Amino acid sequence: MKAENLRILKEKGFPVPKFIVVESPDEKIINELPDRKYAVRSSSDLEDGEQMSYAGQFHTELNVKKSDISAAVKRVMESGKQYGSHMKVIIQEMVDAEYAGVLFTANPLGILNESVVVIGRGLGENVVEDRCDTTAYYYNLDDDLFYYEQQEDAVLAGNEVIKLLVDTGKRIKEIFQKDMDIEFAVKDAEVYVLQARPITTLSYSRRIVLDNSNIVESYPGISLPMTQSFVKEIYRDIFRAMVRRLTGNEELVKKMEPVFQNMVREANGRVYYDITNWYNVLSILPFSGKIISVWQEMLGVSNKDISVDFKAGFFEKGHVLFSFLKYLHTTPEEMAKLNNRFSELYPGYMERIEGYGRKATEGIRGLLKIYRDIEEELIPLWDITLVNDMYAFIYTYLAGRRHPEEISHIKELESMRPVETLNRIIRLAKKDLEYIKAKQDYIQKYGDRCLEELKLETRTYRTDPELFDEYVRTRISDDIPEETEHKTVESGSFLVKRAKLGIANREISRMNRTRIFGMVRSIMLKIGEILKEQGKISEIRDVFYLTLDELREEAERCSHEPEDRTGIKIDRLHDCTGINSDRFHACPEMIQRNEEFLILIQERKLRYEGFKKIPAYSRLVYGDKVVDKPVCNICTDIARSSEILKGIPSSPGKVKGEVLVIEKADQKLDTRGKIIVTRMTDPGWVFLIKPALGIIAEKGSMLSHTAIITRELGKPSVVNVRDAARVLRTGDMVEIDAYEGTVTRIWRR
Repeated sequence: MKAENLRILKEKGFPVPKFIVVESPDEKIINELPDRKYAVRSSSDLEDGEQMSYAGQFHTELNVKKSDISAAVKRVMESGKQYGSHMKVIIQEMVDAEYAGVLFTANPLGILNESVVVIGRGLGENVVEDRCDTTAYYYNLDDDLFYYEQQEDAVLAGNEVIKLLVDTGKRIKEIFQKDMDIEFAVKDAEVYVLQARPITTLSYSRRIVLDNSNIVESYPGISLPMTQSFVKEIYRDIFRAMVRRLTGNEELVKKMEPVFQNMVREANGRVYYDITNWYNVLSILPFSGKIISVWQEMLGVSNKDISVDFKAGFFEKGHVLFSFLKYLHTTPEEMAKLNNRFSELYPGYMERIEGYGRKATEGIRGLLKIYRDIEEELIPLWDITLVNDMYAFIYTYLAGRRHPEEISHIKELESMRPVETLNRIIRLAKKDLEYIKAKQDYIQKYGDRCLEELKLETRTYRTDPELFDEYVRTRISDDIPEETEHKTVESGSFLVKRAKLGIANREISRMNRTRIFGMVRSIMLKIGEILKEQGKISEIRDVFYLTLDELREEAERCSHEPEDRTGIKIDRLHDCTGINSDRFHACPEMIQRNEEFLILIQERKLRYEGFKKIPAYSRLVYGDKVVDKPVCNICTDIARSSEILKGIPSSPGKVKGEVLVIEKADQKLDTRGKIIVTRMTDPGWVFLIKPALGIIAEKGSMLSHTAIITRELGKPSVVNVRDAARVLRTGDMVEIDAYEGTVTRIWRR
C-alpha cells in the first residue's frame, strides 16, 4: 500500500514530506498537526494490486486546511465503500511546488530501459488530470541520453533535475525490486517524493533486447522500410542455412524458425540486432559460453548481460563441433566455390534486371520474380561467409600473437580494387583519355560501392552516374601518385597464410554482397517507375518507403482483373504493367487504392523524419513486443487533409468502431461497442470506458487518468489528439492505432 511504501522510503532517507496515516476522521493525532495545508489521500488494500489496480479511483483532496482535515478524511474513506475496501488515509504536508509530475522507472508502453518523466506547473494533480500543458522526458537508462516533447505552454526542467529524478527512480526500483510509478514535486531544484506504487500494467513474459553493436556501422542513422524488410529477410535466410549446414538437423532448423525470423529488428527507423536471438544461435555451438564472450568482444557489445531462451542438446552440439572442425580445413575451398558461383550467376541477373523494360507483361510480378530467384539461389549460399568470418577471426587471433607484423599487406585485397581503379580514372580524366569508357567499366564493376551501401535507398554511382562525375571533379586537382606494386611480406607460417586467406575471402564476399544489394536496389527502382506511372507514388524513390510484403501484396492484388461498380470487367492497366491504354478508364477502387498509397507514403515520410529527432540509442529493451516511439506534433495539417489525426499512444491496441463524442460525462450514456471521443476524462470515467471499444482524448499524456484507466481495462487509447472532439462527429467510423498514435477516419457521418 502507498502508506507502507512511503514509510519505507522515509526510513531509507528519501525526501518524503512529513505524513501520518489514520483509519478514522476522529483520531486524536489529527488535532496535533501543525497549522498548515495538507494533502489527504487514500491508502487502500485494493490499490496497486497485481491483478487490478484502483489507482486514481478513490477520492483525493489537496491544500486542505487543518480545520478541514477530518471532513476530508471522511470523504476519502467514503469513496472506497462501494468497492468494499479497507481504507487508510494519508495526511501529508503540502509542498509549494514550482512544478510536479509523475516518473515511471520504465515506459508503460513496454520499453523497459526507458524512464519517463512528465511534468507540469503547480501540483501533480494538474498533470494526471490534464489541467495543464506538460513536458514529457524520455530517458534511456543504458545510454544516459534523453529527449523531450513539450506541449504548447509547458514548463521545462533543467538537465540536472531530470538526472536527479531518474537516479531517484533507480534507487526506489532497487528497493522494491520492481518498476515503480512515482509522484513527485520540485521546489528550488529539490525533488520531493509524494507517492510510489508498482506499475501494475507493465507485464511481459520475456524481454526483447535490441543492440546496435557492429550493425550500426552498416546501417548508421535511419534506414527506410524497404531496407528494413530486405535486411530482415536476408539475415533470416542466411542464419537458417548456417544452422542447417552446421547441424544437419532439419527438426532443429524448424524449431529455431522463430529465432531466424528476428535476427534483426527495426525500432524508431533504425536497424538493431535482436541480441537474444544471436545468443540463441551461438548457444548451439560447443563451448558456447566462451564463444559468446569472444563474440561480444569482437562486435564491441558493451552490455555483457546474456539472456538465452533456446538451448541445443548434447547431440546437436556434438554434430556442430564435428562440422566446425571440418570447416577449419575446408572453408577456403567452400568460399572459392561461393565466389565462383556468384561470378557465374551475377552477369545473368544483371542482364535480366537491366533488360527488364516497363513494357514487360508481368510488371511488378516479373521484377519480384527476379528478386525471388536471387533470394532462393544466392542468399542461402551466403551462410559460409559467417563460417569464414569465424575462420578468419581464429587464425588472425592466433597468427597475430606470433607474427603481428605479417597480417597486413595482403596481395590484391578486393576492397582496395575500387579505390585503385578510381585513382586510375582520375589520372585519365586529367589527360582527357578514354574517361567515358573507363567510367562505364568502373560503374559496371564497382558502381554499388559507396558510403551506406547496404541501405537500398542510398544513391550510388550505378543509380546516379552523375555522382561519379562530381566526385572525379572534386579530385581532379589532387596529386594522385602512380601505382606502385604492393610489397607483400611472405612467410612460411601456416597461421599467417590461413589468416590472410580468410581475410581475402571475407573482402571478396563483402564486395559481392554489395553487388547483391545493388541488384535489389535496381529492381526496386524499376518497381518504383511502374508505381509512379500508375499514380500510386509521387516519386520513383518513394518505393523505398514501402516494404517487400507490401509490394508482394500489391503484385498479387494486381494479378486479378478488377471490376467496376456495375460488375463489368475493365481493361488492364491495373495489372502492374505500367502500360498506358486508351481503352482504360480508372475505376473508383483503383483511384481509392492510389490515394491510399499516396497517404501511406506521405505519413511514413513524416514519421521517419520524426525518427531522426530521437537519439540513436545503442540498446533498447522491450517486454514481449517491439514498439516504435510515437513522434508527436509533426503532421497536424496533413493529418486533417488525409483524415488521419495523431496523438500520444497511451494504451496499446488497434480497433475500428463508431464514434461517440461526449461533451459532458453521464453514467446513463450507452458506450457499448463505441469509440469514445472527448476533451478529457477523470477517474469516474471508468464506468463509461469499460464497455467501450476504446477512447480518443484531446488532452492527456501517457500518465494521465485516461492512460492509466485504459491500460488497466485493456482498451486502446490515444490522447493529446488536437481538435479530436471538433473534427470527429458521433456516428463517424474510425480506426484507432494505439501502437502508432493515429486515429484514421474510415467513414464520415
